[in-house]
Amino acid sequence: MTNSPTLVEKYIEQRNQGYWIKGSRISLDSVVYAFLNGDSPESIVQNFPLLSLEKVYGA
Repeated sequence: MTNSPTLVEKYIEQRNQGYWIKGSRISLDSVVYAFLNGDSPESIVQNFPLLSLEKVYGA
């Protein structure tokens, strides 16, 4: 049995001693706090229009 290669996209990058959504100025903390406050991934995308739903789920 052979294993298929898994493609992994990295959505987080470390900059300036913090973690950010790759390719944006949106911190990972912002997304995590929104999720912990009960926001759905769809509403997070509405609040941060630079993010795609894929990036929110990936983060």
